[in-house]
Amino acid sequence: MRRYLAIVLIVWSLLSVSAAAAQSQRTFTLDFEGFPDNQSIDAYGGLVFQVGWRFADVRSGRYNASFPDSCPDFGGACAFAVNGNGFARVSGSGTGEITLPEGVISFSAAVSTSDPLTFTAFAAGGIVLGTVVVEPNIFTGQLDQVTLTAPPNQTIATIEVNGTRDTWLIDDVQYTVDLARGVRPARLVLAQRVDDVVRPGEVVALELVVENYGRGPVFDAMIELPFDEDTLILLDATPSRAGVWVSEVQPGLITIRTGPLAANRDLVRMTIRFRVRDDALHGVAIGRLAHLAYRDGVTELGRGQSNVPRTTIGPGPELTYWRALDMTVAGQALTYAAAGFAPGESVGIWYNPPDGAPPVTVTTMRADGDGRVSGTLSLRDVPAGTYTLVLYSHHSQQTFVGEFVVGAR
Repeated sequence: MRRYLAIVLIVWSLLSVSAAAAQSQRTFTLDFEGFPDNQSIDAYGGLVFQVGWRFADVRSGRYNASFPDSCPDFGGACAFAVNGNGFARVSGSGTGEITLPEGVISFSAAVSTSDPLTFTAFAAGGIVLGTVVVEPNIFTGQLDQVTLTAPPNQTIATIEVNGTRDTWLIDDVQYTVDLARGVRPARLVLAQRVDDVVRPGEVVALELVVENYGRGPVFDAMIELPFDEDTLILLDATPSRAGVWVSEVQPGLITIRTGPLAANRDLVRMTIRFRVRDDALHGVAIGRLAHLAYRDGVTELGRGQSNVPRTTIGPGPELTYWRALDMTVAGQALTYAAAGFAPGESVGIWYNPPDGAPPVTVTTMRADGDGRVSGTLSLRDVPAGTYTLVLYSHHSQQTFVGEFVVGAR
């Protein structure tokens, strides 16, 4: 059970919201579930958490809650109760800042605190839109719900939380975006990752990753993943968070729906397990192209596709973890190219100097709509020696490697 503590910065003059206004608003929820205890939070659920934020898991036993046995003796009820196992906290000073995407008109969070905790909403430019204080509530066994709402024609750009060090937490953060405040397109990446070689009789886990790196949210998305039913037996599918589910299974086809995806790097994963049939023939390629359809504030039917995993049935256990890179050296310039990435996915590029020297970062870029990456590296200031150039894709986790030689000048 929760108690509700809210500050509304202005009273709406209408008792009901028009159908058009309701359609222009989308609410996104962060439940903080499924992350390792004490892992740093940066970009999550469309929000950017500044320095100090951590995921927390009550099952770690590090927190004042009823896990794994009973509540510690603090002279009363459990210090806090959480919905699920995960929540968010700030280590260090106890002050945390959250940057919101464009068009946010409302922000809320469930709160537990042993000392007074202050939430402040800021517009762009640092203008204070409102403040609310949560009084200590750890002995109530409840979470207080805090809500900050922007006045008409204004939006919330940042939320600042001020409290005593490590004496508070938040959970089930929600924010509402008014799409009419500046409709932005979504940009989706759909990537598959799986081992290169699998053996008959083995269980193989394929992970689908869907990321929205656009400035606008996705209302919903649908993924169709075909598979070879003569080679694979579908076992199960596990999403990374609630609201992502397998909506249909047909012979040789899985359909997955994601629900809303927030702007600015929100992502979800679906882990799908298959068992390779015992009579599967060596040399059979089992990777298939997955297709994506989605709706955002700009289009009713956006489309996309994934990479095709280079996965084959083989005797194993050898795995090919890298692929050859196309490279040409002409004078003091090296050109490189690689294909087979997920369209739009981020690819890190660096080179390894000789003699075990630290890697040198070249750049990070996104694959084009055909899953290709290409570029030019200047060798003007690179000392003589033998080097390896590496391209690594962040979502499909493919590695391309090529060797090049810089001669003495």
